Amino acid sequence: MTEPASLNDIYRSIGELTGAVKALGDTIESNEKRNVTAIAEANKSRANVHKRLDEITATAADLTTRTSHLESGIASLTSEVGDMRKVTDDVKVMREQARGAGTLGHWLIKFGGWVLGAAATLVSVYTWITGRPPP
Repeated sequence: MTEPASLNDIYRSIGELTGAVKALGDTIESNEKRNVTAIAEANKSRANVHKRLDEITATAADLTTRTSHLESGIASLTSEVGDMRKVTDDVKVMREQARGAGTLGHWLIKFGGWVLGAAATLVSVYTWITGRPPP
């Protein structure tokens, strides 16, 4: 059989248990302090994430507005360019007509010069043959 434990052994065991419980309490307390710090940091991080999401949402809304303004501006520019194209085509047609008229005028001036030259020659020949100017 085993002998009963002495009172000193019991007190020593109680002291060891008390020390172990105090150490355990200190560990739990330090863990709680770390948890409080970690929770505070997590809250800050979460708030920062929400802030960034709000900024992204605001930026997306701004981009949507800007995109719609750009689309309406491009639509109006497209109609204006269509109108300008019509005017440009008309100007090209008129330029070609003016070139044609200029070419015709050039040939008419040459033809008129030939006619006047021929008439002057006929008058000269008539005057030379008859000795008097034509009637």
